[in-house]
Amino acid sequence: MTSQAAFRLVNVNRTFISGDMPVHVLKNISLEIKRGEMVAIVGPSGSGKSSLMNLLGCLDQPSSGEIHVAGVETTKACSNQLAALRSQHIGFIFQRYHLMPYLSAQDNVAVPARYTSMTKDEQRERSSNLLTRLGLAEKMLHRPSQLSGGQQQRVSIARALMNGADIILADEPTGALDAERGKELMTILHSLHQAGQTIILVTHDPLIASQAERIIEIKEGQIVGDRVANPVNCVRQSLPHLHVATTTGRPQRLQSLQDSISMAWQALHGHRVRTLLSMLGMIIGVVSVIVSMAVGNGAKQKILHDISDLGVKSLSIHPGLSWSDLRPDFAFSLSARDVDLLQHQTFTQNVSPVVNTSVSALANDQNVFLELHGVDQDYFAIHRMALVMGRHFTPDDLAERSTGLVVDSQTAKSLFPDNSHPVGEMVQLSGVPFVVIGVMDVNGVQASRGGLQGWIPYTTLQDRLEGQVALNLIELQVKDGLALNSAQQQVEHLLDIAHGRRDFFIQTDDTMVSAVKKTSDSLTLLVATIAGISLIVGGIGVMNIMLVSVTERTHEIGIRLAVGAREQDILRQFLVESVVICLLGSMIGILLAILAGSAFALFTNRFTLLFTLLPILFSCCFSALMGLGFGFFPARNAAHLNPTEALARE
Repeated sequence: MTSQAAFRLVNVNRTFISGDMPVHVLKNISLEIKRGEMVAIVGPSGSGKSSLMNLLGCLDQPSSGEIHVAGVETTKACSNQLAALRSQHIGFIFQRYHLMPYLSAQDNVAVPARYTSMTKDEQRERSSNLLTRLGLAEKMLHRPSQLSGGQQQRVSIARALMNGADIILADEPTGALDAERGKELMTILHSLHQAGQTIILVTHDPLIASQAERIIEIKEGQIVGDRVANPVNCVRQSLPHLHVATTTGRPQRLQSLQDSISMAWQALHGHRVRTLLSMLGMIIGVVSVIVSMAVGNGAKQKILHDISDLGVKSLSIHPGLSWSDLRPDFAFSLSARDVDLLQHQTFTQNVSPVVNTSVSALANDQNVFLELHGVDQDYFAIHRMALVMGRHFTPDDLAERSTGLVVDSQTAKSLFPDNSHPVGEMVQLSGVPFVVIGVMDVNGVQASRGGLQGWIPYTTLQDRLEGQVALNLIELQVKDGLALNSAQQQVEHLLDIAHGRRDFFIQTDDTMVSAVKKTSDSLTLLVATIAGISLIVGGIGVMNIMLVSVTERTHEIGIRLAVGAREQDILRQFLVESVVICLLGSMIGILLAILAGSAFALFTNRFTLLFTLLPILFSCCFSALMGLGFGFFPARNAAHLNPTEALARE
């Protein structure tokens, strides 16, 4: 191939399969086009003109033969080499303009440069200069729908020149223009030819072909004429000089990623409704995960706070060997002697036996069911219960088996709805008269039990109500500054000696907290897992929408491939779009989850939603992975589209 040749074709054939029958579109085409020529390829419809242009533009490959473009044999070139030829040497001017409807004129012109190392500032400056050069300085920010046909064609010409292409392929460039606009376009093409560009016109209009220096005629897939013409006189306008683009190599990875993000954002912004629908499933999934975790954490914090109200450091001693092995023969293993023994230990702050029962309470014709606890005076300190009115027990009350009754505020309201000061009132417990001596404000675990509660001396409960019943448990509060584990070991040692055997087990605050945490974490994880399924469903929704998007944007993909995008560029752009959709959905979901937490606080104060960083980070990271995972298949489909087939689907 000579150094002056822009194209050289040797015995090129192109065959398509229609049904089961081969269709020979081009037959043994041998042709050479020199640099700087203005050539018109003419012929009737269906003669093979467009197929030949697709081969010259590296959009298609021949079935057999050789094609050399700018010194590169395209039949042996890989897809990246073909993309490089389209990016650096070839500019397309299409009959239907092939502009992206959601981009401005300037952004449409800059599309080819997005796949080169040209910086953003250089892209902006060069696209602005090209549009100004073509008389569109005031239309740069207009979208294609706001431009006339002639103006759209000028934008198409500017795009073809964006990367400094030395070869212009124009397919029926005046076919969609009226006579006046067609004349303007040919004037521009002649000016470009005069500036040194190789111009190849594919047309069926003899008047357009007559303006070329050389006319190649095709009929039924064969060249039937190739003659040098004397172009008719035409007006040439002097266009301002534009420096040749020199930074048309491939961009570095960082710049390529930045351009992909920018193009993805433009595409998503240009299809806002579809983008919102794509994000909807992800938004719902993220809100579900974060809110469910916040509910679990809030509930756990509330329970742990309630447990702390039992005492900063406390332990409870139960008869039996464990909750799963209570041993009926150990029911009476705890006694008042154990309470007295523990009372005199240096680690003991407060200690109280507990006997529980249920009784009916009658007062002022009000009959209620009461949960009754037999305790001593230390019980209220262990549970940090506040006295609202009256008093609680004294050692004399326990010694004398007094009939004093302490009730909680709710019980007082239930028994004495019309009396705001029930101290001194009479209450019958299972027919035995008692006098209300105090009203307590319960909190923590006591309040969480619900129901109506009352407290009497445990000695009274044993002697006057139930008889010699067993102690249900002994509660002990450890002095501040002492280790709970050490106190537990000493209690076990003392009671082992006193009982002569191990017939009890001890539950500490730490044990309860640990159990609550494990149970709460398990429930939170279960709920979060169920909510996480909605994230996966949302990812599948994104994949479906992206597949539809690929189908809808096939024509756009064809344009990008025609102006020099590689398969990996298309793959990267659609992957980035998928990730951006998922991340945006995740961010919106996080915001909505926080707003839901604020709204939740307006309806209840039982507990608050507790948002932590981990679920938020998990949602963001998982969303990005979902975008990559579920976006890969649609992106791969987009990258593998055939340029000529994609351009044909408009």
